[in-house]
Amino acid sequence: MKLEYKDLCIKNAELMDCEQLARWWNDGKIMEHAGFPNGLGISVEEIRQQIATDSDHTKRRLMIIKNHIPIGEMVYYDLGNHCAEIGIKICNTDDQEKGLGRILLSMFIRVLF
Repeated sequence: MKLEYKDLCIKNAELMDCEQLARWWNDGKIMEHAGFPNGLGISVEEIRQQIATDSDHTKRRLMIIKNHIPIGEMVYYDLGNHCAEIGIKICNTDDQEKGLGRILLSMFIRVLF
């Protein structure tokens, strides 16, 4: 999946994204809002294994790119029956509180359903 709108892009997370995801997921300041003030303590290899099992039909991790730079991530779980759980995290603090979550969610829902 690759969705683009102006300077934003949502794309499937790939193996080359694992190191970036590990930096974000192990940063307590970024993960604090999700209840992990010390980060997740997850390795790059564990993330690689997770991404390798991603599927459009069950769960998919996605990267949020702005001006060709990763600024955050998304995840969705297909719950069946036309229902999904979606998570959005803008990890770059300079891009938080700018309405990007609303734009990204709108982009994604159009394609998902």
